Amino acid sequence: MEIKIVKEQRKSLLLRITSENSILVKAPLKCSDNSIQKFIDSKKSWINKHIAKMKMLDNFAKSFDFENLIYENTIPIMETKNIRLDYEKLSLANKLKSIKNQYLSMFSVLKERTIFLAQKFGFKVDKISSCSSAVKWGSYSSTGELKLNYKLIILPAILVDYVIVHELCHIRHLNHKPQFWREVERYYPDYKKARKEMKLYSFVLKTKF
Repeated sequence: MEIKIVKEQRKSLLLRITSENSILVKAPLKCSDNSIQKFIDSKKSWINKHIAKMKMLDNFAKSFDFENLIYENTIPIMETKNIRLDYEKLSLANKLKSIKNQYLSMFSVLKERTIFLAQKFGFKVDKISSCSSAVKWGSYSSTGELKLNYKLIILPAILVDYVIVHELCHIRHLNHKPQFWREVERYYPDYKKARKEMKLYSFVLKTKF
């Protein structure tokens, strides 16, 4: 493993995992090499745990081949080359555009599920629309518009429900204070587990299509 050590004007030691094969250590200017090594050694268990998690997430992400497959509920349902006959002749940009259009055409599934859960739990939604954020699965604005990322269609249905419930609860609480999370828990008791599982799919948000 590559270990990069940077000494700078600071009061404490800091360790950051920069990749599966390298870590960065920031140390005070007068900190001895021996003290730095002891610090690294004390963090070995933490380092190994987080690198193992990084590898797992990376392998999980690599199992999704967005250029060749369309996914629904994490299951491949279509080869993208079948979207149109001349798919193989398209530029990468146009391939991604075709994939995006395919997912947008499936957005009605998310919209119908949102309406169902809103009626089930007594929420009133004025408008439901799609979005393509690279950092958010959904949002709710004070104007009454609930937005869902069209890439949600890829996630397991149980996680889709979590995101929808999360945004519905923002209708009553436009923040993430304790009252909000109690509201989420009321309709989705396993929300803490769902939040952790959502991290598995963070790469989907960053994937361009």
